[in-house]
Amino acid sequence: MTFRQFALNNVKRSFGRYAAYFFSSTFAVTVFFMYAAFIFHPDVVNGSIRPSVRKGMVSAEVIIFLFATFFIFYSTSSFLKLRKKEFGLLTLLGITRSQLNKLIILENTIIAILAIVTGTAFGALFTKVFLMMFSVILDLQSPLSYYIDWKAIAITASVFLTIFEIITVMTLTTIRSKRVIDLLKAAKQPKKPPFYSIWLSILATVCLIIGYYLAYSSNIIQMTKRVIPILCLVVIGTYFLYTQASIGLLRFYKKRKRSYYRGTNLVTAAELIYKLKDNARILSMVTILTAVTFTSTGVLANLYFGKKAEAEARLPHAIALVSKTGSKDLFEETLYMLKSILKAEHIRFAGHQATFICVYNPDQPNNYVMQNLLLMSVTDYNKFADLAGQPHVSLPENTATFMHPTPDQGYEPIQGKQITLSIKNSNKIVTLKLNKPIKQPVINPSGYLGYTLVVPDPLFQELSHFATQETTQYYFGASYKNWESKTSVIEKLNDSIKKNKNIDYNISNNRLEFFNLMKETFSLMLFIGFFVSILFFLAADSILYFKLYNDLEQDIKQYHSLAKLGLTMKEMKQIAAKQVAILFFIPFAIATIHAGFAFKMLQNMVSGSVVKTSVLVIVIFLAVQLVYYFFIRSLYIKKIAKVM
Repeated sequence: MTFRQFALNNVKRSFGRYAAYFFSSTFAVTVFFMYAAFIFHPDVVNGSIRPSVRKGMVSAEVIIFLFATFFIFYSTSSFLKLRKKEFGLLTLLGITRSQLNKLIILENTIIAILAIVTGTAFGALFTKVFLMMFSVILDLQSPLSYYIDWKAIAITASVFLTIFEIITVMTLTTIRSKRVIDLLKAAKQPKKPPFYSIWLSILATVCLIIGYYLAYSSNIIQMTKRVIPILCLVVIGTYFLYTQASIGLLRFYKKRKRSYYRGTNLVTAAELIYKLKDNARILSMVTILTAVTFTSTGVLANLYFGKKAEAEARLPHAIALVSKTGSKDLFEETLYMLKSILKAEHIRFAGHQATFICVYNPDQPNNYVMQNLLLMSVTDYNKFADLAGQPHVSLPENTATFMHPTPDQGYEPIQGKQITLSIKNSNKIVTLKLNKPIKQPVINPSGYLGYTLVVPDPLFQELSHFATQETTQYYFGASYKNWESKTSVIEKLNDSIKKNKNIDYNISNNRLEFFNLMKETFSLMLFIGFFVSILFFLAADSILYFKLYNDLEQDIKQYHSLAKLGLTMKEMKQIAAKQVAILFFIPFAIATIHAGFAFKMLQNMVSGSVVKTSVLVIVIFLAVQLVYYFFIRSLYIKKIAKVM
């Protein structure tokens, strides 16, 4: 038998160990290859696809590369630790250190080549479907043709082969520094009694509570400042939850004699204390990976499927005209043209026209916001509210209320108990008491409109006498059904802008164009993020599989001892099933809680409900987890049953 045949036989005999690692690595290669095939597709290279799409794919490739590096490093280290006893025996039989290193490198190279070849083959097979899906999601006029550039194959093979080889050489240091006796005793190291600190358990609870609170109370303004602290707090809290708090909870459970001594609970709990302590880092890593998967998938899915509700909340009117010059005649002429186009397209619409007064605050001359304010009468506001399906407001005399330009919370440009207002080129100055602000706008935002204050009708009529053409603006908003499919209206209006330079309106804030922009952006993000999220989830489950397989030899010895004490095979299967279930579903449950607060943070930043989509995402991943659990549990119990 040659040295290469010996290495190949080792891989064949140990394929059960490598199965999850091999399939996860293969999936990573497959996804990386499909993204690379897209990046080097002629239509993408020649500019037929927007450059931002290609940049998004390149970013995904970087994420896959970094994650693959971490995953392969962890997996290779785990397998080398598992085989320390085997390496010790080979050393006793006369294998030299250089030959042992050569054997390890050769075995890992065989696995790397198999994963790269298999992943590239699957990638080539599914690239056609991948490109078709991409064409549909981005609504391309002509679908991308099936094409694989040799650069995609070369880059995929070279990147992953480099990762495998470099990480293999780096992990050899864990073997090189060990003596033969240490390698032989590696699997027989006695377990220390589990210890936990009440203070570290409290720290875990405090970190999670603070992290959850920051997420629960965040808005779109605070989000960027809070993301990193929340992530750090949750990671620290999760780690100490497994290493400290879980041990304390199991110790507390031992004191509940009635439940603890029932059936096989005693054996399960006693062994679980050691397993949780030994696997704390792995379980916390799996929990964070799973939480990242749930959060990223849920956020992207909510943004994609909630884009219509978000567009309607941010732009209450399907289409809106905003005057630029303040000329009423010119605005009326433009409005007539718009209504004519709507009627020509047989669109039944409901609309309202309003006049706004431009004012400023003389007490704050250096504040840009306070120098560009608009007044709207409460009657006009209520009519616009009817169109947008919002409640009416009523205002006492000499009061005003600020209307947010968007539904986003956390940004209050106009604060205080009262405000002083004046109109340019007049001596009229009024001081108004500020009421509670209106959180949901009823008109479309525009760069031609300042921040809006709603005032009582008598006050608006009084100030109108001092307004000039320069300090007056006109607005018209219209709503109609199935606005997302009425593309011809916007096209005809844009044509009118090009033909008639005297047209006096801004229409860049129409809902359809905003909706299409959201659709384009979020569909791309969902498409890219979906495969990356699946990769994270598979890696998390693969890590659990590694750990179960690594502990299998020790677990078999324990079950032998339990059999001598009189436990039946049925009872041992129950113990094994419970322990596997806890290792699989405790991280899943904690990750779900983490993701739940992340979804609450998202809810604070969007207008539509995120509950339905978020629950659906969790349920889908739970179904996948259940299938994987039953499969792994079956393999685990079969291996135990074989040696009993």
